[in-house]
Amino acid sequence: MTNKILPTTVVGSYPQPDWLVNREMLSKSVPRVRMNIWRIPAELLEQAQDDATILAIRDMERAGIDIITDGEARRESYSNRFATALDGIDAEVAGEVIARTGNARTPVPRVVGRIRRTR
Repeated sequence: MTNKILPTTVVGSYPQPDWLVNREMLSKSVPRVRMNIWRIPAELLEQAQDDATILAIRDMERAGIDIITDGEARRESYSNRFATALDGIDAEVAGEVIARTGNARTPVPRVVGRIRRTR
């Protein structure tokens, strides 16, 4: 930890490298639960995510960030980690809500049963 009056850090996910994620899949307007966004074969994915994490950490160090994060290289989206760890959520047959812009409807995962943690 630093003794600075106002230490710096990064809030949110650091941009994932293009070689790691399929940006076209990320831009689709569907609930992004259980989507295959990774460009890396499953057997190499953990190492690739480790490599992306190291790159993010090095960038933050070069920028002089005081409190370093892992950059969330393994994270698909802000909600996927939670939705894929629960029973009772259906993303295949999506529900709809009004989008943040207020002028469109957007598909979202639905609650279809008792919510229970699976992992």
